Amino acid sequence: RCIEEKKTVVLVIDEGQKLSAENLEILRTLLNYETNDQKLLQLVIFAQLELLPVLEPVRNFTDRITFKQRLQPLDAYETGQMIEFRLRKAGYNAPESLFSPGAVKSIYENTRGYPRQIARLCHNALEWLIMHDATLVSEDIIEKIIQRENNWNAA
Repeated sequence: RCIEEKKTVVLVIDEGQKLSAENLEILRTLLNYETNDQKLLQLVIFAQLELLPVLEPVRNFTDRITFKQRLQPLDAYETGQMIEFRLRKAGYNAPESLFSPGAVKSIYENTRGYPRQIARLCHNALEWLIMHDATLVSEDIIEKIIQRENNWNAA
């Protein structure tokens, strides 16, 4: 006797805020397909908040959302933990941190805990270390990088 195994296709979309209303309408239509006892497509979208206004005009799309999770920015402690975690995953294994406590505090204050901004600022700080043959990212270095970025954005 053959037991038919039921499978659901899961479509995972990253950078969902880049989806157009037309693409969302196509996805909404695909979500309509189902058998008598199961959906044929499960949709998971990872996106920034810019997706929300795009979703509103797509009729019945928000009705199909069964789970929505909004991640809050990291707090100061979590910012430091994220920096250390990423350094360790990248292979840094010295006992001392590459970022001083003042640098971490400045990173948190200037990024408001948003992970992409934290990663970008840390990346620039690590470039600074390499270019200036330094061994520790200090609060001063973070402030110089932020000032340089502000000057570029103003130009």
